[in-house]
Amino acid sequence: MANLNRNITYTNRDFNTFRNALINYSKTYFPNTYNDFSSDSTGMLFIEMASYMGDVLSFYLDNQIQDTFIQYARQEKNLFDLAYMLGYKPKVTTAATVDIALYQQLPSKNVGRT
Repeated sequence: MANLNRNITYTNRDFNTFRNALINYSKTYFPNTYNDFSSDSTGMLFIEMASYMGDVLSFYLDNQIQDTFIQYARQEKNLFDLAYMLGYKPKVTTAATVDIALYQQLPSKNVGRT
């Protein structure tokens, strides 16, 4: 197996930085294999699709990491899980509900008639 010493960073976070990193990677490590970086080439289609997937996965990863911190969590289930993990037992309250029937008495228009 070949020893590949390639400089790969994992800090790219949006579509354009993923796209530029993939183009630079291709130019650096495959200069003779692929060199058509025009916007209508098939190779750029795959580079942009990979950039899109990287952007989407980065977004979901950020959301998952955000919900592991109690001060930044947005999902109710995660907030309760984090609170229970820290030993806090929140008092879960809900709004009161009641079944009620309302009636109104109206005078009859036909009072006294037979």
